[in-house]
Amino acid sequence: MKDNQHEQLFTELTSAEAAAVEGGGSFNSTVNFDTFLTTRVFNVRPGGTIKLTSNTKSAKSNPDFGAIIRNVDTNNSNGKIASVGKDTTTWTDIRGGRYVIDFRDDKDGVFVTGDIRVDYTS
Repeated sequence: MKDNQHEQLFTELTSAEAAAVEGGGSFNSTVNFDTFLTTRVFNVRPGGTIKLTSNTKSAKSNPDFGAIIRNVDTNNSNGKIASVGKDTTTWTDIRGGRYVIDFRDDKDGVFVTGDIRVDYTS
């Protein structure tokens, strides 16, 4: 018997690693919108979670933007406000199905741009 047999075997996981272990997925993308933009479709299991991590920028007149998860089969949606800059927005206890995230902002000629990451349980 080895001396380290009873050592703890757990470690800190990144979001992507945790999603893989939990049966989830993730994708990275960029946003560049003034009025409306939609992510690709992704599958979420019933009771799952969607987490949007954003690192965006804009002129001072855009302190935030809308981030709306939408089930593409039922068209049901749930929106939240995301801050321009580094922000994390999370939806929990999802009904399950095929989803997109719709990004919305007032059409004012001032674009929101930057990187996003979506992690979800599938």
